Amino acid sequence: MKIKKIVLFVILALVVVLLIFRGVPAAINIYLNKNAEKIVTDMIIRTPDFGDHTVEFGHILFDFNFRGTFLELGGIRITPNENIPKDKIKINLALENAYLTGFSWTSFYLDNSIMLDSAYLENVQVETKTPPFDSLQMSQESEVEGENYDNISINRIRFNRLSFMNVDSYNDSVRMSINDLTVSANHFELSSADIDDRDALFKVGLLEGYLDMASYHFNEYRNAFYFKDLSFNSDDKHLLIGGMQLDNKLERYKYINQFDFQTDWIELDEGELDIQGFNFETFFRKGIVQADLIIASDLVINVFRDKRKPENKERRPEMVQARISGIPREIMIEELKLENAYVAYQERPDTNAPRAGAIHFDEINASISNITNIDTKVAENNIMEVKASGKIMAQGTMDLTIDFTLDDPDGAFHMKGVVGSMPLEALNDMIGPETRVGINAGHLDNLFFNIYANNMEGTGDLIMKYRDLKIKILDKNYKDNQNIFRKAGAFLANTLVVPNDNPKKNGELAEGQVFARRDPSKFIFSYWWELLLSGMMSTLTGKSEADMRADAQADQNK
Repeated sequence: MKIKKIVLFVILALVVVLLIFRGVPAAINIYLNKNAEKIVTDMIIRTPDFGDHTVEFGHILFDFNFRGTFLELGGIRITPNENIPKDKIKINLALENAYLTGFSWTSFYLDNSIMLDSAYLENVQVETKTPPFDSLQMSQESEVEGENYDNISINRIRFNRLSFMNVDSYNDSVRMSINDLTVSANHFELSSADIDDRDALFKVGLLEGYLDMASYHFNEYRNAFYFKDLSFNSDDKHLLIGGMQLDNKLERYKYINQFDFQTDWIELDEGELDIQGFNFETFFRKGIVQADLIIASDLVINVFRDKRKPENKERRPEMVQARISGIPREIMIEELKLENAYVAYQERPDTNAPRAGAIHFDEINASISNITNIDTKVAENNIMEVKASGKIMAQGTMDLTIDFTLDDPDGAFHMKGVVGSMPLEALNDMIGPETRVGINAGHLDNLFFNIYANNMEGTGDLIMKYRDLKIKILDKNYKDNQNIFRKAGAFLANTLVVPNDNPKKNGELAEGQVFARRDPSKFIFSYWWELLLSGMMSTLTGKSEADMRADAQADQNK
């Protein structure tokens, strides 16, 4: 009898265990699938961002067991209700399929957290409508119904074909977009502390993926950056942008005429960006941009300015050091390289010239080292060094070195360089429309300069060796139409005013002195040109630094 009782007890125990391991999950699955739409909808709309939104499903399938819950979702659509004001976030989301495994109900109910073993989502399209981000942050300070999760953690997550678009809620203009992003991540975690931290984004282990196209629109939607063929891998610390473009959506004159003062029209036609040694962890956790090497290849940049419009004398462009220190995020870039860049600058002068002046630089190769605004890094090395080489007007070679003292309050820098042999007539496209003077003949053998400057003024030396310089005077239409009067004027200038050779035939070499005061309303490139021009004019006229200081003081006293 005892053996029978024991056997009976074992059988009953097995039945109970079977009922628990089979019956309980079956009963729970019946409940979950019967109430699936309400359960998942409540999970979504309980958060502030999705409050006042409607959720629709094509299908939902729960499969519960004691190891976790599998959830399959299809045909999900989230749309904003009509009563959401323009100063709040509106989200339109469409998701074709989602497969979630290992969902923990214990974490959900006891820890207010979402915990998953894996998540696979395919063909996700998200559109958000928001006001300007500054006003959005202010509006979100008010009480909003709903509660964010304390933590969302997923061991493995993959998005296949994710597209995102952010639209300005006031004018329906696209602010930014992402097309066809495929991304995989391990050990993803987003906490409520991350949401509250303005610098932190989330924690992640391995992150890798590919993006077909992205864009960012700015300057009241007049300009847009476009990026294509972007790939990244956090283990390799590598980020590659196969193509990038800065598009000015308006034709140059239509664009600049929208502004009261002189404004540069700029376009980046093409280029590739290769970022190596990028620290994904410090970026996601602290918002710090840190990289060993950035290589920008084959950039093509075109700049245009119309000087017939008035200058903004109230503008105060910052020096290079101030611009770097003013970047809202901490940065540390060991080296930035430019490879085979092309830059063209056109300037419509404040004259009756029928065309703009032009100058271009090609075959530009440059290295900029120690780009940082982190105090501890600056204390270790306070010099940002720029080394560049290239060609002017596809003719003369150019080598340039600039050292910026990062912690100098006056923006001190040291600039030295050399320009190689080139025919001076190559500069006619630039100087003719501005001055109505052209170069008829002449050859630059070389030009050396060594300049020390800061935010206020610069001094130095410049040696310009040239030969057989002959100028010509253009007609009122800025054309090379030489009559007897223009020929006579050019003859007098070439004979009495402008030295035709340096050094002269007797070997006497005129060495130019550099002096220029910075116009605080102009950008650094204009300042550099004024410094070089002062040395060239000193070479031609014989003026010393003291003479140029006296002239500058006289102009200031007017």
